Amino acid sequence: MSPNNEIKNGNITPGNNVSPSNSSATSIMSSKDDVFNEPLQPDWPKNVLVFRPTDSVESIKAKIKPTEDPLKTFDLNGSTISYHNSDHHFDTKHYALLFAPGTYEDCSFEVGYYVGMAGLGKNAKDVVFKEVKGKSGPYVEALNKDIPKTDGGSIVHDGSGLCLDTFWRSAENFTAENMKWAVSQAAPLRRVHILNTLEFGDGEAYSSGGFLANAKIENTCNFIANQQWFSRGVDFQGAVQGGAWSRVFSGCNGKGIPTPNSWEGTPYVGPIATIEKAPEVRVEKPFIVMDDFGNFELHVPKATRTHTTGSDLETGDHIDIRSFNRVKVCKPYLPYANGEYVNHADDSYNDITKDDEDLTDSLQKALDEGKDLLLCPGIFFLTKPLIVRYKDQVILGLGLAVLVAPQDGSPCIRVMPKTEGVRIAGVTLEASFQVKDSFNKSGLVNPDGVRSLLEVGEPNVYDAGNPLNPVLLSDLFTRVGGSNPERSTVFTDVMVRIHSGNVVGDNLWLWRADHVKLRDGEKANDERFSKYHQTRIWETNDDGKKVKVNECVAKNAIYVSGDDVMMYGLFCEHTTEHQCVWKGERGVVRFFQCELPYDVDIDFANDNYTGYYVDEHVENHSASGIGVYCNFQCFQVHPQSGIRLPSKPGIVLENPFTCFLSNNGSIRATVQQGDAIVGTEVVEKNKRSHAWLGKKRALVQLS
Repeated sequence: MSPNNEIKNGNITPGNNVSPSNSSATSIMSSKDDVFNEPLQPDWPKNVLVFRPTDSVESIKAKIKPTEDPLKTFDLNGSTISYHNSDHHFDTKHYALLFAPGTYEDCSFEVGYYVGMAGLGKNAKDVVFKEVKGKSGPYVEALNKDIPKTDGGSIVHDGSGLCLDTFWRSAENFTAENMKWAVSQAAPLRRVHILNTLEFGDGEAYSSGGFLANAKIENTCNFIANQQWFSRGVDFQGAVQGGAWSRVFSGCNGKGIPTPNSWEGTPYVGPIATIEKAPEVRVEKPFIVMDDFGNFELHVPKATRTHTTGSDLETGDHIDIRSFNRVKVCKPYLPYANGEYVNHADDSYNDITKDDEDLTDSLQKALDEGKDLLLCPGIFFLTKPLIVRYKDQVILGLGLAVLVAPQDGSPCIRVMPKTEGVRIAGVTLEASFQVKDSFNKSGLVNPDGVRSLLEVGEPNVYDAGNPLNPVLLSDLFTRVGGSNPERSTVFTDVMVRIHSGNVVGDNLWLWRADHVKLRDGEKANDERFSKYHQTRIWETNDDGKKVKVNECVAKNAIYVSGDDVMMYGLFCEHTTEHQCVWKGERGVVRFFQCELPYDVDIDFANDNYTGYYVDEHVENHSASGIGVYCNFQCFQVHPQSGIRLPSKPGIVLENPFTCFLSNNGSIRATVQQGDAIVGTEVVEKNKRSHAWLGKKRALVQLS
């Protein structure tokens, strides 16, 4: 993308046009020493803000303020209330807030849309936010508290606001005393030590659910109103409270953790607790560190199958420390106007130029030299897939960096078969405008012709992977629609395809847009939620009936054919066929959140599509905390079940449920196993159906 800027920030030299290899290397290529000559202290772009303890609190907050969700005020019962709003919901500006080791007193700031905040210490205790006279550290509150209560809607009361759309932000690697992190999907909190209380909500504001990993919480942790929440590798030293539907704990310690398969409050009304004491494998997300000399390092935690429980907040031999001389710091082109960083212009968002080709080539050149990639905040408009050929390579994003797929149907990233230990983390993959008659222009489309955003392995190429050094996908988010104005021509077939074995997923949100950025002059479908649900995936005709318009189409969120693939925190939403398709053996899923598409017609049910589908040929599969819900907007759609899998001894399902949110249709049953149907139909607003409590192997209760 080469917008009409005053400044082009990037300084990335063009790379070579590297064609894909037919063979897969299994180790980093032999290179001359002068290849690994990247600077140890990068020249960061202007949207990467590095703070030090010697900086004044006033200067830190002044620099962060433009990255926050805008503050406004309104009157509530005679009091003036300040609140953050969602005006940045589909911005294309991204930021990273990086804090050097040390203590920051009374430094409180909001983490806004497309902002990644991180401490730069080797240990979580190296960056400390200390409360002396007031709050200190990152926070997220409910947005749009000025929206009045909606009858039968999502706004609980005047002033409550919503946390349903506090997406696309992150915080990691620090210590704080108290913290409010009122978020939903794609807003991970990880590698943190909270000395007092942690709240994942804001009063009664509705929340959809989220992800916490590798943390130590010394006092109460309250999930408040979150529908579904996943926690992995957490030491809960105080009480664990709240939540609406489902809470899944994997590898967590603490007396406050609920009893397995128990309800908080009234059975079938309060949230259910699903517990996995010790995951089979643990692979933590890579992170960057600043040493005592101001030099940067990339820290890559190694996979382990022995130490899989509790927090892991300190450095040690289990972390591979890599000098930045072999890390390519990749800078996207940033649009500027009058010296200010601005959003990409709608009218040129899909215009691909020579600059984009050169930038893509430079990224591939670095990969082919055996370097790791650190993607700076912003949007990279790719002209061909990034091919990962060497074991243990890392692609790490800062500030939720976005890779937009090539416009010829090829993916953003392809990890070649037999390439173990690759880490792809902190990256958002976005479906692109598909140019008519340009399919496979790059010659790098998937060999079976399926459009996708990420390929791990290749179709019909067997790759067992390495159980001791799996591929990791961490904080990986995909979008089909949202900020791109060309909605009818933005599409893909499948967002993520995993053909290789021994791949670990750690927080994936694979999202087909149910709401999008409105074009100039376009009105929201529901004026009550004009700031939130700007849905144009369906429209209203002259007769007042809702009709689908086939925008932002994707068939499946994830398709797994590899064996021994494990997912810890999998969120799949709104695709037009099966949300999740699993064909590999010995798959493991701990936590699955799925909202079925708003806009499909009755063919969705007639074709027996569902939220979670395990192929009839699969013999062994284990899934826990699987939740599927519906909110059909346009038609009376009644799918047979939310979950569909074989009825075989090796199929284990724990605490499956469905929920009806609102509007039309229903989900007739929770689980379809072979010819058996289990669970009642959900047709009443916010009511759930639980097929069973605990684990079942096929339809026979485990002893």
